[in-house]
Amino acid sequence: MSRKLLLLLGALLLLFPSIGAAADWKTPFVVYYDNLYKITDESVPVDRLGMKLGKIATYADTEGAYKGNFSNALPKGTEFKGILGIDVQDAIAVDSGSGSYVKAVYQESYADSKLSGTREALERLDWLWSLLIAAAAVAAGAIWWRKSRRGAGQGR
Repeated sequence: MSRKLLLLLGALLLLFPSIGAAADWKTPFVVYYDNLYKITDESVPVDRLGMKLGKIATYADTEGAYKGNFSNALPKGTEFKGILGIDVQDAIAVDSGSGSYVKAVYQESYADSKLSGTREALERLDWLWSLLIAAAAVAAGAIWWRKSRRGAGQGR
């Protein structure tokens, strides 16, 4: 009985993905088109500002799974722009208030991180369903084998 309980407990643990934080929520950051940028103190001169890229759609002060353009440090509606001479994949400029902009440096792809845990959870569920189907097949085979042996033994 204890083996069945341990197996069931192990299977249940697989349902709950371990959610690792790819983004350090103690560090101010902004996510723009699935790219995570760390906000720095380096100011961007007005003459280096490029075109408007977008604005913060969600202020997120607690760790979790968020979509779209969001930040853990900047309020909703904060604009960000490109920086002339710097690829958007390397850095962007974010409004730090009163029209001054600071540089936010690319860190990693947010879509591929474990922040949301969704992709990892789905992979674990696929594996779990495969395990459960295999276990059901083995159990059905064992029951069939026992019944066929009993039937063969009773006919003699």
